[in-house]
Amino acid sequence: MNKYILIPLLFLVLHTSCKTKWDFEIDNFEPKIVVDGWIESGNVAIVCLSQTRSLNSNVDSMTIAEIPIRWAKVTVSDGETEEVLTGRIDKNYTPSFIYRGNLMVGEPGKTYTLTVEYSGKTVTAVTTIPQPVPLSDIQVSRCADSDTLFQINAYIDDNPSEKNFYKFFTRVTNNENRFYASFLGTIDDAVVKDSQSAIPIYKSMHLTNTPNKYIPFFHIEDTVLVKFTQIPQHGFEFWNGYENEITNGQNPLFPSNTNLKSNITGGLGIWCGYGVTLYELVIKRDLQ
Repeated sequence: MNKYILIPLLFLVLHTSCKTKWDFEIDNFEPKIVVDGWIESGNVAIVCLSQTRSLNSNVDSMTIAEIPIRWAKVTVSDGETEEVLTGRIDKNYTPSFIYRGNLMVGEPGKTYTLTVEYSGKTVTAVTTIPQPVPLSDIQVSRCADSDTLFQINAYIDDNPSEKNFYKFFTRVTNNENRFYASFLGTIDDAVVKDSQSAIPIYKSMHLTNTPNKYIPFFHIEDTVLVKFTQIPQHGFEFWNGYENEITNGQNPLFPSNTNLKSNITGGLGIWCGYGVTLYELVIKRDLQ
């Protein structure tokens, strides 16, 4: 769904962010497998694999190239059918190597088990695809004091008798080849007061090298695909923690000192199911 900001590089940052201040001595360091995997309703599974590096390791183009795991056996099972994913180069991702399914398509309500075998290690994870939930409305409006920037707002008709978690992804088709996580787009239904509550959908930060120059809005002539997903609780806990790291990483008073919550047994990362509803919006100058 990528959908996604690359998780392996985030784990690299978390494991090396203090290197410039202290010279760590680490004995018996053993790399852990890092999983960034998902299966959506109506789509095949995709898994990106990498491995952690020690705090005192050098980080350069060569070491980053060694981070992806290219020779693992990656299996997904729904309890009845099992599929071994195919490893392939995909330049839409960084690093540009993924494992992708071919036949098994995600179905809402089903549970999927991921098994990764690599270098004598086995990691596993389990996720469920929740039922897709349609938005009650989605609107585009011009940002105040701007003739060229536009805001997208979503309206969720949440079921108050259930505990639900949601996540937004966006893709601007004129300059993006896949979906990326919307900035601050992970939603606990506790913040959804009613179907009239506007939830802002912001652009991803994936192309932003300088966060202080990040513009969360969309431009005239953008064609925006919005992926609205219902996610299980472990997906919310991971993505919510990820967003906290992104926002707090700019604040020296709140340094990163813990790993993100993970549902991977024997490793790190996330294996998550997504119940997907898609929307297409074309930003036009005459929108009010």
